[in-house]
Parts: sequence; C-alpha cells; structure tokens
Amino acid sequence: METFHEMRPTEISKGYDEKYGSSNYFGYRIWLYRPFVEALVARVGLRPGGHLLDAGCGQGFFTWLFAERGLNAVGVDVSAAGVSSARDIYSSSGAKFEIGDILELGWRNQFDCVFTRSCSLYNSQEFETKHGVTDRLLSYLRPNGILIFDYYSKPCATAPTESQQWIYHSLESVQNHFSRYPGAEVYFSLRIETMLLGRLAFSRQVSRACAWLSYRTGVGGELIAFVRKPVQ
Repeated sequence: METFHEMRPTEISKGYDEKYGSSNYFGYRIWLYRPFVEALVARVGLRPGGHLLDAGCGQGFFTWLFAERGLNAVGVDVSAAGVSSARDIYSSSGAKFEIGDILELGWRNQFDCVFTRSCSLYNSQEFETKHGVTDRLLSYLRPNGILIFDYYSKPCATAPTESQQWIYHSLESVQNHFSRYPGAEVYFSLRIETMLLGRLAFSRQVSRACAWLSYRTGVGGELIAFVRKPVQ
C-alpha cells in the first residue's frame, strides 16, 4: 500500500486540495484542543512574541491556537486549498500562512519552536529509522529551540486502514525514532487530561495511564515528542 510518505509533494497537495473544500475538514473541537495547546506552550516554556513554525499546517487550526497564545505563528502547507482556507478563517488572528514544501524552506535557524501535527511525511512504515524529516525541521530552529512532534494515533492499532491509508504508530515506535536525539521526551496524551493538569499532563505517569486507557477503549490520542536543538 502506498503511503503519503512515498508520494511526491504534488500528489500530496492534490489529495488534500480535494479534502479542504470543507472549512473544518478534520472536525477539530476548540474546547478540546485549546487547553491542549495551552499545556504544550507552558510545558516547553514558549513566551509571547516567540516565533513558531507550524509545519504542515493544513487549514491553520493549530497555527491559530498558537497565535492566540501571543506567538508570532506562521503555518506552511503544500496544499494551496488548505492555505487559502487558513487565510480566510484565521488571518485576523495575526497568524500568517504560506504555501510551500516543508522540506524546502529557506528558514534555517529562525524559529523558537517548530510544531508539526500528523504530518503526512511521517505516515511511513519506515518511520522508526528514517530521520530526514525530523532533521530538516530541527534545522529551522534557533539554538535551544524546541521541536514539538504531534501525531494522532490509536496505539492499539498499528496497521493503516484501507480507507484512510493512515499508519497508527505505537508509543514504542515514536520512542525508537527519537532515541537518537539527546534529551528527547516522548508521551501519549488523550488531550482531555490537559484540562485538569495543564503542563503536568506531559509526564511518564500520566502518559502511561493515557496509553493504558487508549488500549482498553480504542480511543485515539496524540503521540508527543519534545526535542530541544542543542546550543552550539
């Protein structure tokens, strides 16, 4: 089965251009994701005025949530339809949106944070051992900047579905992928716990509890990795 990782950018763009006719194709719920993003911002110590890149921003929902926290947020996506939708819905927030291939940006060492959620380039059976995407995203960070990797998954189901062609990576596979990056932290979040715990939701104990609940119930959540770029 061909996954998005094996497709060319033009093929990925075409697929998403067809989906982004709806103003909220993925059906994101503000009440669920606003406290989740607030917890991420607090956990990694981002401050108002900081510069954030949302790599693979789609229709700009998460770019907007980060802009709400006072960050200078720019979202980039290969889909022209996605970027057009993002501009129509969220430009008044101060967030900016650009069409582009996230592997070919000329923005080295410019951002305090790079955020990427469910990027199609990570939808690969070779995810554990292929590090080109992560290395490129890290190159856009200033020294001591932080990469926030976020990937929707159901850890109890590790195979792609025929209809979605989406690979549900396991917590272990994400840990293996990021094991080469010193100090990387990996967690699993059901998001709802961030309403109660805020930044404290990203801990080993809470992560294990969320993963257990996901296995028991089949409810999906977010595989999270924090990777700090070394100060050179």
